[in-house]
Amino acid sequence: MAGRFPSFQGRSHSHPYVISSSYSWWNRTLAALVPAWPQGILVLGCAALMALLAQAPFTCSFIVGKERGSQSDLPFVQNVHQAESRAWWSERWRWSWPEWTITVPGVGQRRTIVTMEVVSHRAQWVPEAPPTVLTIRAGPRTTLPLTLRRERARYHFYLPAHALTGGTLRLDLATPAWQHPDDRREHLGVAVGGEFRVESTRSGGLVLPDPGIVAAWSLSLVLLWWALRLLSFAPMPSFWMLLPLSIALPVLARFEAPRLGFGNGWAIQIGLMSVGTAAACAWGIPPVLRRLRVLPRDATLRWLLLLVAISFITKYGGRLYPEAMPGDLQLHVNRSTGTLLGNLYLEAQHRGLPFPFPNGPYLLLFPFIVLGFDLRFLLQVSLGVYEAATVVLLYVLLARATGHERWGVLAAALYALTSGGFMNTWFMFHTQVAAQAFSMLLLTVIIVAWPDYARWPTWGVLAVLFALVFLGHIGLFLNTALVGLLIIPLLWWRTRSGSGAGHEGCEERRGVWQLTGAGLAAALFAFLFYYSAFLGLVIEQVAGVAAHGLNEATGKPPIPRETTLRVLWEGGLITHFGLFPILLALPGSLRIGSNRRLRSSILPPLLWLTFLVSFSQAGLPLLTLNSITTRWLMFSSWAIAVTGAAGYALLWRKGRAGRMVALTTAGYAAWLTIGLNLEALALRQPPIEPF
Repeated sequence: MAGRFPSFQGRSHSHPYVISSSYSWWNRTLAALVPAWPQGILVLGCAALMALLAQAPFTCSFIVGKERGSQSDLPFVQNVHQAESRAWWSERWRWSWPEWTITVPGVGQRRTIVTMEVVSHRAQWVPEAPPTVLTIRAGPRTTLPLTLRRERARYHFYLPAHALTGGTLRLDLATPAWQHPDDRREHLGVAVGGEFRVESTRSGGLVLPDPGIVAAWSLSLVLLWWALRLLSFAPMPSFWMLLPLSIALPVLARFEAPRLGFGNGWAIQIGLMSVGTAAACAWGIPPVLRRLRVLPRDATLRWLLLLVAISFITKYGGRLYPEAMPGDLQLHVNRSTGTLLGNLYLEAQHRGLPFPFPNGPYLLLFPFIVLGFDLRFLLQVSLGVYEAATVVLLYVLLARATGHERWGVLAAALYALTSGGFMNTWFMFHTQVAAQAFSMLLLTVIIVAWPDYARWPTWGVLAVLFALVFLGHIGLFLNTALVGLLIIPLLWWRTRSGSGAGHEGCEERRGVWQLTGAGLAAALFAFLFYYSAFLGLVIEQVAGVAAHGLNEATGKPPIPRETTLRVLWEGGLITHFGLFPILLALPGSLRIGSNRRLRSSILPPLLWLTFLVSFSQAGLPLLTLNSITTRWLMFSSWAIAVTGAAGYALLWRKGRAGRMVALTTAGYAAWLTIGLNLEALALRQPPIEPF
């Protein structure tokens, strides 16, 4: 019943986020945009440090044909064909179009020497053809016609400072078009491979930095400052939060100026998005929290809103960086297009095993497509919305169930700032992220409303959310069903024990029946209208696995148990959550289990059974010697966040040493997240696939 849970109703403090009128909201917004001296120090200091570090010698190199990782060639080269390689990737190259471009921003106004290697061209393949001439244009006044040697060769050429317009090296290259007789590509230029290198020469005076980098990233600091002020952070806390970034940007400009330069427009875009997201969070979330009776104190709320904004901006905005890791975006574009055209029953392959691919989340996008929104935009922005909503729901769940608003913010922070959610969004697992958000909303309703599900609106919401999970992702369907099959008899046994006797026990028994009915109704709906179409496929695959084993059915070689354990340790426990939140989940679980307020709550058994199902899925590859399993670690991410938050709260109470350990371990997890995002964003380097 509602009275059983802490409701925060006793707090009568006024709240700056709950807007009484549009006039006061605009006054508060305008006040946040008033410049302050700490803001000026950040912006001017960042620009000055960029100009100072630009005086150091400049060197930049990338390997043409390397599409991901350190020294990858995107987005440096444009108008080129797909990368090619041989001899186990030790030799890479790309064929260009007849007209193509190499762009290296961030060089500054200085003299440079450019080195490039031409691997092949027309004269090598057509002996009677005239020598190939490569025309190189740099800036409005520098043109270099280069007659290529017949054999593979490296070329070095000097560019004066005036050839670098605005501090950016842009080479427009052109050769006559031709077609190889054995190649379907009609328009070929030259094949370029190996290392492309730009080095500065000695300069007699000051070097002007790339003005685009200085202006764009300084403006982004201004916009981020406004975003923090809109979230009600005072000037000095805003200064200290942005100070590391204002120092990191010039350092990045010193060592990775080109990749920073490619993000000039992106930085302004992210800044504007931050301001808009902060305004939306400050205006929209507090009234919802007040209605749910979980509105925290001002100092706590601003941190929660910051976590929500960070989650949306990084998980959606990070994908907007030029040539960032695309993930499965095109795959979901194709599948969602097929779904919207009437192909509702999709089949997919998971590591060699065919299975049904639920496409419920695609149908939710249909109204927005009718309104004219681009499908790619919808698929990507919805990921950010789902992830940001999950952060809010984690706070609501834990704050409402335990009465500890700080526990709720800690749980939200553990989810928002660890790598697991970012891995899902970088791989563009749209249906996984959507179904996980629906699962989080389902858990929140179950826990907050327990055991009062008698009202039809509550029961109907539960049934709809169950259906959204079941028709959103098959892995979450299986894991949710397993938890349901385990928790129903457990709750029934608890209502029959001494702690569930009397009137309270009767209410809980009714709640068990109503919860069971909602789950069964949704499962029946999902089976009749979707999964029954795949009944033959499922029976065939189960029979094949039973007869021959997973490896034979999928055509995959057995995976040694040592490899599975190593990947589980490094890629799972460390990469997904930074290890320490998982270690603190055990004392956190014990603390939640011993909490008197939660003695009759459904939260503790849900936590324990979520971990039990996840552990069973984790051990499955050790038995089958096959990697096919559900995304069990992401399924338990909510439980890790909740119990990890309780563990961190317990550690924080152990004095100065405990707080130091808590900050260090949390910083380690956040550092892993930053590294993972930078690699996926700037280097197109995919992390390990989440599991």
